[in-house]
Amino acid sequence: MSERRVSPPTQPYQVLAALPQPLLVLLPDRRLLFANASANHLAAEQLGQVRADHLMSLGQLGAPQLEELLSHAAQGTSSRIGLWFTPSLATGWVHAAPLAPAIALASNWPQHSVLLAVHLDQPALTQAARIDALTRQCRLSQAERQVLLLLADGEPVEATSRHLGLCVSTVRSHVRNLLGKTQAPTLMQLLRWTGSAATLPH
Repeated sequence: MSERRVSPPTQPYQVLAALPQPLLVLLPDRRLLFANASANHLAAEQLGQVRADHLMSLGQLGAPQLEELLSHAAQGTSSRIGLWFTPSLATGWVHAAPLAPAIALASNWPQHSVLLAVHLDQPALTQAARIDALTRQCRLSQAERQVLLLLADGEPVEATSRHLGLCVSTVRSHVRNLLGKTQAPTLMQLLRWTGSAATLPH
């Protein structure tokens, strides 16, 4: 993503360019009009991809999901979606909203432009997003995911077995499978990882 502008620098443009949060201005067809330095950093770390001036991916969101998100925002519906990024499994969320008409006008961007703001490693979403990312990347079963969610919330093995209506030995079997699939050396390290922004230990 390279920094773009359609008109000479204006005050709104300069404000967006100077903000530390990754910001992108796009059209509903994913055409990129502007990306600030922080958004360019996402591309440099391969957390998003731009091809032929179009945003092709952002975290786990591909072109179809991005187009749907941008289309809703262009029609006036703001939304917020959790993000996860492989291979690091960093997490966060993206907020899509119609670009303020005054900013669009001052920057010479079309009135139906959309502002995407990316937020990384937000604690409220981190654990659930990281477990969802881990489920996809390591192909965890639904039962393994449920066991991991409960253990990550602080439930002991016995309470987890009662909650899910499983034998303790079955829960322990799921834990062994989790360690094997994720290659985490211990359950403690796996649980520590689900609540942090660190890379999964291998």
